[in-house]
Amino acid sequence: MHPLRTLAVDFNSFFASCEQQEQPALRGRPVAVVPVVADTTCTISVSYAAKARGVRAEMGVGEARLRCPELTLVEARPEVYIAYHRRLREVIEACIHVSEIKSIDEMECDLTATFAPREKAERVARDIKARVRREVGPCLTSSIGIAPNWLLAKMASDLQKPDGLVVIEEQDLPARLLGLKLQDFLGIGERMEARLRAHGIDTPARLYAATKAELRGVWGGVEGERMFCRLRGEHIPFHCEGN
Repeated sequence: MHPLRTLAVDFNSFFASCEQQEQPALRGRPVAVVPVVADTTCTISVSYAAKARGVRAEMGVGEARLRCPELTLVEARPEVYIAYHRRLREVIEACIHVSEIKSIDEMECDLTATFAPREKAERVARDIKARVRREVGPCLTSSIGIAPNWLLAKMASDLQKPDGLVVIEEQDLPARLLGLKLQDFLGIGERMEARLRAHGIDTPARLYAATKAELRGVWGGVEGERMFCRLRGEHIPFHCEGN
């Protein structure tokens, strides 16, 4: 039985949320953070109000404006987002050790020292959310995933947005993930999905049904075996893999 070892914190629409925290007039409104305010560029981060109107990150600003004429464009301020990142890390560290910074808006935390029982893990997750709301600001919501390893914890954090809290235990597998798309699985991008499909693996159910040897063949090496093990909750360090 694989214990709950990992807590993943993913801050929702991070750059846009930072801007809404900094500028109360933007709160609740469709907002897009852009490199420069111009129709010829693309969005970097968009608020959930913008997402509700069909605007997505990496969408051309021209198309975004067509979908949401009331969209407010905000020029990116990296120094602001870095400052928020540092504050958020300090707050999380006061609750639980941050074992790895995955990106400016994603952090991996180690549950094994104190918080492995589910009720304790959920309690620390709620504590993180409450402290961030109180000490940083209400706009900085996060989706938190709790699972036996990073792959599953990260996927759990993606299952409920914004402001989610999802636990995946070993007994939840694979049922909890069978409704997803292949590219929802960490480590599977467009090219890897094409390779999986070429081997007859076109659904999460077939991904779980594949043998360790079959996945080794798809990935072309030991990373396929590691994927097999991670999908079942084994704690194997996650390295960037080709798509």
